[in-house]
Amino acid sequence: MFAAKAPNANAAGKQQPLRSKTSLETRASAGTMARHHAPGSALTREKSFASSISLDSESSWTPMQEDTSQGEQTRSLPEFTGSGAIDEDSIYSKNERTMVAYFGPLPREVEDALDKTDFYTQPMTAKVDLDAGLGIVVSQEKCYIWAVQKNTTYRAAPVCYTLPMPPCSYKSVEASVLLPVVTITRSDDETVGILASSPDGLCWYWNNIDLCFSNSDQHVDTRIGIAQGDFVTHVECAGLMGYYFGTKYANVYQVAVKKHLGATVLASAQLPGKGGSAITSIFNLIGVAQGPDTTQKIASMTSGPKPQDFHGRWDVFAMTRRSLFKWHVYRSGEYALECEYPLKEQLTERIHRDYSATMPFGNDPRVRLLDIEYIKGGKLLVLATFFDTALRTATTPLSCGLFTLLSQMQSAAPFEIESVKYIQRTIEEDLRPEASPRLVVPQGGPGVFIVMPKAVIISSTLPDFEFEDLVPLKTDRIIGYGHEDWKQRGQEMDGASELPIVCRRSGRLGIHIQLEGNGYLSSSSPKMGKELLTAQLQAKLEQAVFFSGKRNNPISFDLSHYDGGDLNEASLNVSQEILNSHAGLLNSGKDLTSRLSERYERIKSIIECIQAADMASRLSIDTRFQLCWSAEKLAAANALWKQYQLRLASKDSAKASKANIKQVIHEAAAHALQKIGVNTKEDPITFLMIYRVDALSELLCSLHLSALKLNAAPTGQQAQLTKDINRIIVLSLRSAWNYRRQSVDSYALEGSCGVEPWTATESVISALTTQYNRTLEHCTENGMDVNNQDGSDALADLTMELRDQLCDLADVTLQAHSERLQYLEGNYNVKIAAAVVAYDEAKTNLLTPLVDLKKIQPAIQLAERYEDFTTLVKLCIHEEDLIAGYVDKYQQEFANALFQWYIDQDQMATLLEHGEKYSDLFTVFLDSHDYGEMAWLHDIKINRFIEASQRVQECAFLENNIDGRRTMFSLSKLLFLAGLPKEDLDAEAAEKYGSRNNEELEMATLQALTADAWAKNLTGVLTNIEDKTKAVIKNFGSQLLKTQTVLREAILKSTASLLQRQTISSEDLLDLLILQQEREIEGIDVVDVSLGICLNAADIPESRRPYVLQDIWRRIYIADTREEADWNLEDVSDLEARERLLQTWMCRAYAVIYRAEGQKDELLLRPEQAKCTMPEALFKQRFMNSGERAEKTKGTDTKYKSMIKDYERENAELERRMREGQLVQKLERIKEIVKEEAANTAHGPALTGHEALMQDVEMQEDL
Repeated sequence: MFAAKAPNANAAGKQQPLRSKTSLETRASAGTMARHHAPGSALTREKSFASSISLDSESSWTPMQEDTSQGEQTRSLPEFTGSGAIDEDSIYSKNERTMVAYFGPLPREVEDALDKTDFYTQPMTAKVDLDAGLGIVVSQEKCYIWAVQKNTTYRAAPVCYTLPMPPCSYKSVEASVLLPVVTITRSDDETVGILASSPDGLCWYWNNIDLCFSNSDQHVDTRIGIAQGDFVTHVECAGLMGYYFGTKYANVYQVAVKKHLGATVLASAQLPGKGGSAITSIFNLIGVAQGPDTTQKIASMTSGPKPQDFHGRWDVFAMTRRSLFKWHVYRSGEYALECEYPLKEQLTERIHRDYSATMPFGNDPRVRLLDIEYIKGGKLLVLATFFDTALRTATTPLSCGLFTLLSQMQSAAPFEIESVKYIQRTIEEDLRPEASPRLVVPQGGPGVFIVMPKAVIISSTLPDFEFEDLVPLKTDRIIGYGHEDWKQRGQEMDGASELPIVCRRSGRLGIHIQLEGNGYLSSSSPKMGKELLTAQLQAKLEQAVFFSGKRNNPISFDLSHYDGGDLNEASLNVSQEILNSHAGLLNSGKDLTSRLSERYERIKSIIECIQAADMASRLSIDTRFQLCWSAEKLAAANALWKQYQLRLASKDSAKASKANIKQVIHEAAAHALQKIGVNTKEDPITFLMIYRVDALSELLCSLHLSALKLNAAPTGQQAQLTKDINRIIVLSLRSAWNYRRQSVDSYALEGSCGVEPWTATESVISALTTQYNRTLEHCTENGMDVNNQDGSDALADLTMELRDQLCDLADVTLQAHSERLQYLEGNYNVKIAAAVVAYDEAKTNLLTPLVDLKKIQPAIQLAERYEDFTTLVKLCIHEEDLIAGYVDKYQQEFANALFQWYIDQDQMATLLEHGEKYSDLFTVFLDSHDYGEMAWLHDIKINRFIEASQRVQECAFLENNIDGRRTMFSLSKLLFLAGLPKEDLDAEAAEKYGSRNNEELEMATLQALTADAWAKNLTGVLTNIEDKTKAVIKNFGSQLLKTQTVLREAILKSTASLLQRQTISSEDLLDLLILQQEREIEGIDVVDVSLGICLNAADIPESRRPYVLQDIWRRIYIADTREEADWNLEDVSDLEARERLLQTWMCRAYAVIYRAEGQKDELLLRPEQAKCTMPEALFKQRFMNSGERAEKTKGTDTKYKSMIKDYERENAELERRMREGQLVQKLERIKEIVKEEAANTAHGPALTGHEALMQDVEMQEDL
């Protein structure tokens, strides 16, 4: 109904007063005010902090809890006197500028009448006249009157008197809901009377109210001569000038109280108007056919202050639905209409100008003039509603504005619009009688009240002060209001304004606003838009926190009225102000314990008020956590302060112990304040508890540092101090965590927060760990031995308590670790890896000492809570039933720790036994850990042969021994074959996997056979690896190798590795195979297998594979000695040439190519193509990662450049043979010979001696 609206373009700025830390008090009246109610009774308050966590434990250790429960306390409320503050119980709402207070119930007769009335058909209205000290409620038949007194609260219902109202002769439906118009009169002798007029103009006047109750029939009568169908609707008191009644159809009549022949009489006369206007004298219409102008209806009337000039002139104003009329009324009884001003038209033009962005010119805003008031400075204030947009629906709300009119004496226009204030809140019309919004300006300003049936909107007349507030009611209804008649006294404008209102059920309330003091906002720097709405939302939330729970409070604190503000910012601001005692509504007169308790209760109410407004979903997850943390800190502060006071007040503590804890607490508080940049001369712990509870974590972190300064104290005192600090730390943190745990649903803490928790910072964790270690030292010191060798029972008790506290410290430290890890995981923080490691280490470091100190059950309890499965395994490793129970409870997590423990202890037999018992869990464990050397055994046991094959293959790749590697690949192949066929196995992937396995097996077999052949044929009985290597190299047939120093060094290393049964790379193996003398190794054709390795080896990068093929063919072309190669075809016979060529490496290689299936063009390189062209980068890549991988020294660049030169020597030799040895011509002749041999083989037996040459060469697998 009163929702805030966003500011429109060109509209006046919406400003909010600055917040002040001073509390607001009502302005006292000058006279003495009687007190009619008893002093405030005692109030009970809830516990000041959350209870400690209760844990299920079978051990002797019980988590630390509070010593005592907090009892009820009584607080004294301020006494109310004539010049004092209002009783706190009477205050329903209060902020820096606005206060709403309760001043008493209505008379019982009025309450009964209001309960029975229907405001649609039987309206009632009220009025409070503080000058006369009377309150009235008017119905159609009666006027209820009772005494009131300003700023005085009545607890009991006041005495009420009734007067009959003049009857109305009209019987129409419209007239049936009209009320008599009643005003309270004051004559020259200050006698108070009642003047009432029925809707049809019958006036009754009681001259003395003190006498009229005894005989209500003794009244003076007169009748106003209104036209048929017209009704009396308004009355305005003009002091000595009489009373002016306005009618529905814009006629104004003066009713004066006069003395005639010693008797009181009433005289009435109509104020004249311009001919043809709406305000036309009824006497001028006699004999004229036209009646009153029904299009102009009086909306409101007002008058100026008492006469100041010598003419005794008084100004009376009547505002109709279209125009504003002004009369001059004189003491002589004369009156004259000064002007008629087209007010609606002028307001429409102004609204069009201010709202040009949302309402095109020419669009009718449908301005409705509601009320007018005379204010200080000779100005008029007009209340009007309108539509501020061209797009309208049935639900489009009305906007509202306050227009200040300035009278112009020397201008063509009698008035001008001096300023406008557009109200932020929209208005919904109430169609019931007497429900139109009314404008009230007590004392002529600066406070302005717009009174509606369900709420009061507050503003001001100050042009440079944009202030607005809302006082809505829950379910009650405002039926009237009142104020003092400042115009009779000519008072100066005050900074405070008060408005009494009368509510149907809540009785008489008072609204007080204070606009003086600091916090003025200049028009040059107003708060605009969302900033203003946020400030208002914050103020309303604060009021809700402090007053919404007050019994019978009729004020609504629905935050949705300010839904344009930032709820996150507003709620956090209120939280911080309460947390650090900056909220002006906090009681500053209590002791610190009570103040902490009050702040705790208030800060908890923030989320409750937001939930009550159904706005909790608008809070971000970060805000919800921070609101909870603020409440936590006050819960922790309550616990800390209470424990500190208990230690100081304890009769069992020695004087030195009290002095020690006091010194530590004070120094820690001072250090904490210094860390946040606060310097104070006050008591540091008191100051921190009052004003800087937000620094509580710094205080807790500083306790152990302050305790270090007392290291010189006796051991017993140090142990007692450690015990006291432990208790303070543990109970403080547990109070915070208890509140959070209990409030998870309230704050909806289901997500991850982007702000670091105050209980899980690195400094808090470090401080807790240090305190744990400090306590552990005391528990293990000789002087603190639990066996009590010195006979001191107190020392033994202290030691036992410290050991229990060690469990508590382990608990809170692990809780902090867990909370930090959760925070980092939710924000994908880069520190998460280190936090996980720290958490795991902390579990071991904190729980293991508990086992050593025989605190087995607490250790198990904490290990279960924080899922420290490593500790659980250690504690139950010999208990099969416990192991089975934990496996059943925690499943994979515990099983992982169990299996890992067996591995760490090298208990493989037991591991496999449990692996069989918990097969599925063991399978998952092995799949997620790098234990392939045992995992394949488990895979075989559960018939996962393909997986076993993969695990064995992975282990084979890591195996450096060629025999082990060969065996593993063989086993992998067998397991793979055993797993076929497998329904869910991809055929293409299986073929690829099988081929790779075969290739690696062939490679391992070839290396093993080569090493075996060398050992059998070349090394003989040699034992030294260097001698064996040199013996092998001597058999290499390359004549260039002697000059290729760097290549020779690489060959030596590869040969040594192979002789030592160590695997080498495929490229290194190819170097050995092509450079050595033998063309077959254990029946395997060297050329054939070399080409196969080049084509299929997985460890040869694709970028180097073409250059490896060049190496093979180049070395084949230059493999024969110069004596075997340097001859010309024309120098020998064809048969001799044939025989010589059949013996060459080149002929053997081409025969392999010719008989190969496919890829002939890819495998064959002509001599000119076989020259080494490998880029320098690839040279460096290969020889730094193979032969030079372990020698990354300064000479590396020199070595690989020398290696390039060694390859260039091979190129030179190849070119020489092409040039001088007819290499190309011989290759062509070899092709012919091979083809001929192939043809002869196809038709019969081959030529002598060369069968093996033309046979398929197959690798022999020695498994």
